[in-house]
Amino acid sequence: MSLVAVERTVTVFTARVVETGGLLARIAVLLNPYDVRELSLSLDDCTLSITVEGDGFDAGRVAARLAKIIGVLEVDYR
Repeated sequence: MSLVAVERTVTVFTARVVETGGLLARIAVLLNPYDVRELSLSLDDCTLSITVEGDGFDAGRVAARLAKIIGVLEVDYR
């Protein structure tokens, strides 16, 4: 039996943040239908990183939704 690595599509969103109280709860609700694999917040750098698996969604639309959350600035994705 051999294991085969499966290539999966992921999109990583990065945003500068200015406020953190309740931020992760708001993001969790916003991203509920998506396959979020990683969510990290750096208080030192004031950055948020979200990794979403899959390719059946509009990344630009997700970035726009993230940008509307109070305390989230400059959302980028790759």
